[in-house]
Amino acid sequence: MLFRSLRVFILAVCSCLSVGSPIAKRKTPGPSVSNELFAKFVRYADFSSAAYASDCPNPPFGATVTHRINNPDTDTQGFVARDDTAKEIVIAFRGTSNLADFGTDFSQKLIPYTSPGVTAACDDCTAHEGFLTAWNSVANESILAVRDQLSSNPSYAVTVTGHSLGASLAALATLSFIGSDIPVTTYTFGQPRTGNAAWADFVDQQAPSSKLFRVTHANDGVPQTIPTSDGYKHHSTEYWQRDAATPLGVFQCSGQEPSDCNNSVRGTGLGAHGIGINAAHLKYLSVSTGNPLDGGATACKGKPPGILGGLEGFLGLED
Repeated sequence: MLFRSLRVFILAVCSCLSVGSPIAKRKTPGPSVSNELFAKFVRYADFSSAAYASDCPNPPFGATVTHRINNPDTDTQGFVARDDTAKEIVIAFRGTSNLADFGTDFSQKLIPYTSPGVTAACDDCTAHEGFLTAWNSVANESILAVRDQLSSNPSYAVTVTGHSLGASLAALATLSFIGSDIPVTTYTFGQPRTGNAAWADFVDQQAPSSKLFRVTHANDGVPQTIPTSDGYKHHSTEYWQRDAATPLGVFQCSGQEPSDCNNSVRGTGLGAHGIGINAAHLKYLSVSTGNPLDGGATACKGKPPGILGGLEGFLGLED
């Protein structure tokens, strides 16, 4: 029954992938990104993609997986990896990949925000019940796993990343790491709204714009799918991949809910009110990310399964 349901889900995703709104050429919303920042976006899109793999024998960039995160009660997964060449510790969270994850996604009640490691006052802060419960279930484990690596590699930088559901986990993790005196830089891809306006302000206060990058793509519907009318608000700072995956096609946006970036195009796709998962959500910076036909194989093994290569062009997943 589960296999049948997943097969139906894959077919539904495939059927809606071609229902994207074209991005009309218009005045650029902000400055395009540097080659250096673009390369970082590609790097962490690879790590975010790898988090979808049930087994990742060859992590991106020659990194070594030092700890696997897996809480079966909340179906929350991810990994901690060490890249000795870059002198970096990366923690990546898996996004939505099965029916249990959809249960997490749909638990959209805003609940009081409390989380391991966070001691700073966050008055009136509320967060997505499903995302917060999922993060809190692995927070202590994740913090300990990173501290363990830092004990042997105190000069290494720590980076947090994730796509979709995993992006919201990464944003929540950022606050717990900062509160635990672990400086981090965070890159999220296709992140849904995760908390209310007070929580978004708290994120902006705790994590400066140089340390938190919220990347969106074209008309990706997932960043739009939980509406502001339900009390939610994005935190800063958005970087919008409007066009092809080049530095000139990615723009820095201003504010928490910029109207001239991802919010400027309807995210037609699989979700409530016809907004949600679509082609733009499943490919970031030319990296297959969260594709149900791929499952992280591209990032972990260097090439996708044969079926994916034949379907990418047909489904519009080139960028």
